[in-house]
Amino acid sequence: MRSIRYFGNGDVHLADVPEVQLTRPDDVKIRVAYCGVCGSDLHTKRAELDQLYGDVHSGMPMGHEATGTVVELGPAATAKGLKIGDRVTYYFNTHCGSCYHCRNGQEQFCTSMRANMGAMSDFLVVPEQSVYKLNDTCSLQRGALIEPISVSLHGIDLCRIRPGMSVAISGGGAMGLILTQLALRSGATKLTVFEPIASKREMALRLGARYAIDPLTEDRAAAAQKITGGIGFDVVIEASGNWRACDGIQKLVARGGLLEFFAALYRHDYDYPMNLLEAFFQEITIIGGVMQSPYMFPRSVALADELDLDALLVDGCVFTPEQVAEAFEAQMNGRTIKSLICFDPEAK
Repeated sequence: MRSIRYFGNGDVHLADVPEVQLTRPDDVKIRVAYCGVCGSDLHTKRAELDQLYGDVHSGMPMGHEATGTVVELGPAATAKGLKIGDRVTYYFNTHCGSCYHCRNGQEQFCTSMRANMGAMSDFLVVPEQSVYKLNDTCSLQRGALIEPISVSLHGIDLCRIRPGMSVAISGGGAMGLILTQLALRSGATKLTVFEPIASKREMALRLGARYAIDPLTEDRAAAAQKITGGIGFDVVIEASGNWRACDGIQKLVARGGLLEFFAALYRHDYDYPMNLLEAFFQEITIIGGVMQSPYMFPRSVALADELDLDALLVDGCVFTPEQVAEAFEAQMNGRTIKSLICFDPEAK
């Protein structure tokens, strides 16, 4: 089968590998339709995460934002009523359900977690617990954004936004634009998106942001003061994944406000600078990254029909597996908001 793999030093390419098979009684085999390119995939392509991966020269499977069709079920895959032909998405982590963290409502910290990557392939095999049926009204293309919704939803939950709070989001990529929509639905006001690419700023305004500001040409702190009447934002979410956007971002936050580093995969040698005396007088809460999507998928599947996801799937965002280099490049240079790789052109 075709499978996009990472071979280290920024080398991502399509490989021919043996087709995956069921190995556990509760396994589900999925014919992949679409798989999105995640921001973490771009970090991988830039060789920024090599120190985390170890030896990948034999080819590390890639992809975790996928939809597809069930083609085979293990004999014990009966809990969710799945059937051959069901249109599904999946969560790429499997949790033990027994360790301290799982029993404490923190499955994202499971000590026996298994990551089921490899969704940039013709076929994918995962345990039934990871599989979720799509609503009949959700296309397989739009369903490929459910995993990004789930991470964004966890980020919004952690921010504790209450109706009337002022909110700023740094970064207008797919995650930033999903966060924009979720923040609005949480009651955010004065919603401001800081984004250097003009087309993404326009999209943020279309999706409901009150302000969209180019941080390369305007002073962010001055803009925050003007928009909030000199107070600062109650909640600031850094979602660009660019370490350069972090410097000075706490200056956008109001006293007693909250700063969330949503896109936490910054370069490993970057240390966030913070003056502790200044932090003392600000008394802000800092959330150091959003750890996956604990318990988020049922809500995210429901939200797929409520959010404007078609706006993120701009013309030219779908690529064949053979065009993987173009798919990555298009997302890195901003031509697409979210690149999708299509493994099954007949899928709907």
